[in-house]
Amino acid sequence: MSRLLTTFSFDTMTYPRAFWLLVPVALLLLVELAARPGGAVTFSTGGRAAGLRRSFSRLVLALPPLLRAAGFALLVVALAGPMTGHQLSRDRAGVIDIMLCMDVSGSMRQADFMMDGRPRDRMHVAKQAVTKFIDSRREARGSRYGMDRVGLVCFSGIAWTQCPLTLDYDVLEREVQNAEVAPDSKQGTAIGSALGLALRRLSQTEAKSKVVILLSDGRNNRGELDPLSAAQIAKEMGIRVYTIGAGSPEEQVLNGGFFPVRSEAIDEKMLREVAEGTGGRYYLATNTEALMGAYDEIGALETTEIDLGDYYEYHEGFLPWMLAGAALVLASLFTRRTWLDPLP
Repeated sequence: MSRLLTTFSFDTMTYPRAFWLLVPVALLLLVELAARPGGAVTFSTGGRAAGLRRSFSRLVLALPPLLRAAGFALLVVALAGPMTGHQLSRDRAGVIDIMLCMDVSGSMRQADFMMDGRPRDRMHVAKQAVTKFIDSRREARGSRYGMDRVGLVCFSGIAWTQCPLTLDYDVLEREVQNAEVAPDSKQGTAIGSALGLALRRLSQTEAKSKVVILLSDGRNNRGELDPLSAAQIAKEMGIRVYTIGAGSPEEQVLNGGFFPVRSEAIDEKMLREVAEGTGGRYYLATNTEALMGAYDEIGALETTEIDLGDYYEYHEGFLPWMLAGAALVLASLFTRRTWLDPLP
């Protein structure tokens, strides 16, 4: 039953004005029910109708016009063009594909940023900044989707795709919040590997404008791909890379309890060369405001402008209505010719 209801359902109509045709269908039905052919006797030629009571006989007499009117009504619905799965989509000619690269190495545990009046670790603040950036690119306030496809690559000693490119920003933000500092077995900072993975993801898309936003609080010390070599590849592919150094440009000894951890200084020279070599920019974020501002500025630089190119995705749903309507019209003819033949 549920499958049947799904078959005869629709989201919208292509030609809703076609429903005006229901007016003459209704008038024809009323005329047929009220009229009685003059000088004619209607009798049943079928054995089933012979023993019907008088009150039921009237219902049988009305059956052909009722079936025909119902059939015509279904045909009118088919003519109106019912559509299922109807949704507005956008032409991807003017949008941007963005890969976010986020450092999740052990040094991101350092609580040297302030947020809401108390110390917060770099990882927490980075998550909030990235989430704010994603929210700013939604189609509308409260919308689940955005105009630009955005993905997330996390990296420490290795790089992996935390979330592929998607328009579903709710899913993306959930993956951002689910990101955690890498375990000890994966420690390190493979900036080149992260950039290379992001480029590989972007190379598979059709967008004309592609961007990588890479955040790190250290220097490249893992992976086989050198960041500057990856930047050269990005330049050849026409992909801009924005880099953000989160933390201190000087070496620090982090609070690791009984085992203090030495944090390498941000390699500003390398991050700047990677960004400027691809047409992007480098940002140093030593506090929460600077980190939030870096993502805000990148978001303002990489704007999406779409005025035209909307199209609709849908499935035609007229066929079931047309077949059902034709079946009822044929049933009307069958009942009239076999059960209720009028003779002059």
